[in-house]
Amino acid sequence: MMIQQSASSVNASLSVLTDESEQNGKLLHSLSNKLLPIVVFSELALRRCEDDQLKRQLEKIHGAAEQARDILLEIRSLQAVRTS
Repeated sequence: MMIQQSASSVNASLSVLTDESEQNGKLLHSLSNKLLPIVVFSELALRRCEDDQLKRQLEKIHGAAEQARDILLEIRSLQAVRTS
């Protein structure tokens, strides 16, 4: 269910977050905290869901949340590269 995002589009659209400021680190942490319940609860709902239409909608929610999580991980890795 992983949706791939190219590194170039991540870099282009979110490059402002890759600087080394403490503020951006806090922002990334806050975004991660907001995504966690979406990823977890959508996955739980998918496991229990028996309605096909609802299941497709939950898959979209879960997929988008995983994609956003992957983008945050990419930003963090870009920050790590810049600081090393």
